[in-house]
Amino acid sequence: MWKFLEPMERQGKWILTVLFLFLLVTSVNRSHQKSDFLDYYHASERWITGDNLYRFDVAFDLQSKIKTAEDLFRPENLPLLLALQNETATYIYPPVFSFLLIPITYLSEPNAALVFEIVSWISFLILVYLLFQNKELNLQRTKFPYLILILTILFNFRFIESHIQNNQVGILLILLVLVSILVKNHFLGGFLLALAVSIKITPLVFLFVFVYEKKYSRIFWFLIGLVLWNVLPLVYHWDYTIQMSKEWMTEILGNALNNPLLRSWKNNQSLSSTLAKYFVSGADFINQPTYGLPFLNLSVSVLKLIQLVFIFVYGIPLLILWRKPNQKWTIISLLFLISALFSGISWIHSYIICLVPVYFILNKVFSTQMETKELYFLILVLCLPIFSHRTFVGQKVESFLSMFSILFYSTSLLYFYIVRFALNENKNRN
Repeated sequence: MWKFLEPMERQGKWILTVLFLFLLVTSVNRSHQKSDFLDYYHASERWITGDNLYRFDVAFDLQSKIKTAEDLFRPENLPLLLALQNETATYIYPPVFSFLLIPITYLSEPNAALVFEIVSWISFLILVYLLFQNKELNLQRTKFPYLILILTILFNFRFIESHIQNNQVGILLILLVLVSILVKNHFLGGFLLALAVSIKITPLVFLFVFVYEKKYSRIFWFLIGLVLWNVLPLVYHWDYTIQMSKEWMTEILGNALNNPLLRSWKNNQSLSSTLAKYFVSGADFINQPTYGLPFLNLSVSVLKLIQLVFIFVYGIPLLILWRKPNQKWTIISLLFLISALFSGISWIHSYIICLVPVYFILNKVFSTQMETKELYFLILVLCLPIFSHRTFVGQKVESFLSMFSILFYSTSLLYFYIVRFALNENKNRN
């Protein structure tokens, strides 16, 4: 069935080399652009200056100084307005992440951004190598190992390109999670996952993998690691760390849990944002009128109930697979997808987490005989993110698809495709 792909497989090493070099050149060229990394950089600088890490102090100052519309136009309030726009809540990660990046602030902004881009590129190479060499993931030897890697990169190219452009921490987090699962040492595995969770809360879902494998000692070391990683900033600056940790828990994490409208803008492709754009007037007050949204107005409490139903629907397959043997990589793949779908804020670059699930399902497909219809459906699902880009459909159609959260649907289809494949495989095995 796959014989026509053999010439491409023979040139696989060279094609991969070209792809990696292209990504390196792109990373270097884009390192000077304004990106999310600058939010990390400036947050790290605030550890030294003592300024509020999340710059909520700006909002409080403005609240006390602006009583009338005329106050908005006073020259003395202009710096506060600019700070509110460019600094307040631009950094939304826990304090630990910005603390760990303090050494990079000794470099200039352009040099620091370049270093971070190169670290991400190296992390990507290591990530690909770990997937390629993992015998547990590649139990059934395929004739097309290089082609699977090439297709994985191509199907995720939109996310990779967006990640590079935004100079994000996503690839490093994926690597930390993957190593924490693959490493044999329980102490190291627990500490690495604790580091990932200390940087961003979403990798917490991967504790489920430790539970599935009954690696309870690894969970113990995770808890110890979580404490120790978060103690480090306390040693550096006790009062500041406590204050910023409280602000993160109340203003960032608290708002994210209690307010499904948080940053529910066009490019936010998470479940909560999708529901808010569909059913809450003003969730994205700039774009909603253009696309005839919302369909109808629902209260926030009703929106939360709908979210719970979705969590239940997506969670049931995980509980079913939990009781079945040899489903470790299926569960890992599903958890990666869930971490984007349910994170609350999932921009386009956030879906770079699809790297592992796409590699997993392509390995399965190339190792088994599938019906043609199922194969075509999978290809369609994997191509949706690519062909919904403006390069193929134009700016207007891309905006339309983003507003209606095309990535939420394509990722959900991939999620349930993997579930169906795993259950069928388990049924045939029995």
